[in-house]
Amino acid sequence: MPFQESFDILAFRSRQHAFHFSQVLRDHGIASQIMSTPKEVALGCGLSLRFSPYMTRRVLNLYKHFNSPVTGCYHVVRTGSETKVSRIPM
Repeated sequence: MPFQESFDILAFRSRQHAFHFSQVLRDHGIASQIMSTPKEVALGCGLSLRFSPYMTRRVLNLYKHFNSPVTGCYHVVRTGSETKVSRIPM
């Protein structure tokens, strides 16, 4: 059975906004990681914030409050070498 992981990401328009919003999440107690945007998304500056799907509602509420320019929010499932990406309505 191949390894499977799932997570959500916010893809940003600029690197500066990605780093700023990462700090906003940290200040609000939400763990996140800066990562390269998956090639299946291929939008924006190439950086995304990765976080747990359980935190998506809180992350989107903070996004609406701080209004950082993003290209979208996505749910990512990786199974072995296969990656599936689906857009999350914002």
